[in-house]
Amino acid sequence: QKHHYELSGTLYTPANATTPFPAVVIIHGTMGIDSRIEFYRAAILKEGIATFEVDFKSGIYSSPLNRPHPSAFVPMVFAALKELRKLPSIDPDRIGVMGYSLGGHMAVDAAFEANRKPWMGDEKGFAAHVAFYPVCKPYLQQEDLRVTGAPMIILYGTEDSYGEGTNVPAFKRLLHEKANFEVATVEYAGALHAFNRNAPPEDHWDPVAIGHRSHTAWNADAANDSLGQVVSFLRKTLTAK
Repeated sequence: QKHHYELSGTLYTPANATTPFPAVVIIHGTMGIDSRIEFYRAAILKEGIATFEVDFKSGIYSSPLNRPHPSAFVPMVFAALKELRKLPSIDPDRIGVMGYSLGGHMAVDAAFEANRKPWMGDEKGFAAHVAFYPVCKPYLQQEDLRVTGAPMIILYGTEDSYGEGTNVPAFKRLLHEKANFEVATVEYAGALHAFNRNAPPEDHWDPVAIGHRSHTAWNADAANDSLGQVVSFLRKTLTAK
């Protein structure tokens, strides 16, 4: 079953940076583009890294009820990488991917060889992967865990209603044992899902959440710390010559 989706994104380029500069594809959560994306933008641009903020929601789905299976988004992620590589102002070898929740899941999915190969062939995948609470449960049952080897960091809260508190550490162990790959993880004690979305707490139905209830809440300490963690990780992986 093939779908033809019209996708769009907004490219922000760093001021006073010499081209070609590195870039990071930023993917929203199920809710779509929100404050989480803006929260990191200025600091990333200040590092001399462009941000390509994609919209994988408009015209595709409207809620968790009709959201496509995660596998449907994989070609979209690599389409974004291919588009960026066409731009002379972007360094094709220094493009990372970062996302929140659904987008975080995409950032991890893009690291698996089984996902990269069909869309990129002999071309390299992303140079770095940043995943916020990417819903790791499905990975614990995944047979093929071969990864590209590009550096990855996962940031999550212990009280995440998608089970990240136990699933992220389990996934980290699995990658170590099965793929001989070390993923960096940052755990925030007491933080909920979407801890970096500056909005009132929310409680809504989601078939993927524990008990089908998703609880989200802003956590300023975790959010501010994660900003430093992400900038440091991107600096190390995308700007260090």
